Amino acid sequence: MNEELHDIPDPSPLLPGMYVSWYFWVILGFVALALLALILFLVFARRKPSSNAVIASAYEDSRKQLEALLSAVADHPLAHIATEASFAVRRYLAACLSEPALYETHEEFTLREDALNRLPAGSRDHLNPLLEQLATLKYSPSQSDPATAETILKKSLNTLQGLESTRARQIT
Repeated sequence: MNEELHDIPDPSPLLPGMYVSWYFWVILGFVALALLALILFLVFARRKPSSNAVIASAYEDSRKQLEALLSAVADHPLAHIATEASFAVRRYLAACLSEPALYETHEEFTLREDALNRLPAGSRDHLNPLLEQLATLKYSPSQSDPATAETILKKSLNTLQGLESTRARQIT
């Protein structure tokens, strides 16, 4: 009884399958990367709002802020109303024209030669006097003057509406 132990035979000839060459795996890897890149592009493309939507939102926000101030002119001093109106108009300019007016003083804004060059001349002719008047009122002694505040806010709303109506639109 001298039995010897035998090695286990190689099972690979008995297994079903086929040989897959290395270039198949390379192509499969490139296809997987391309699909991943496409999925990521679609995800991030949907997250980014269109510039028209951002500008329309900035216009609506600024308009609502001015209208809210208009309904509460008796509650605030003139300097506060002028500051908020100036902020609303300049925030719209920052969104619409990528204009740094929001972060500049009025003097810096008006001394900059390229300020508002992208606006039509008619819009600039209405905007510059409004911003001058708002700057004067912002730094004047604080007093309550509902009539002047209402006039300033209506002028700001009209100027904002004029800026929005002359803005170049992107057709999508």
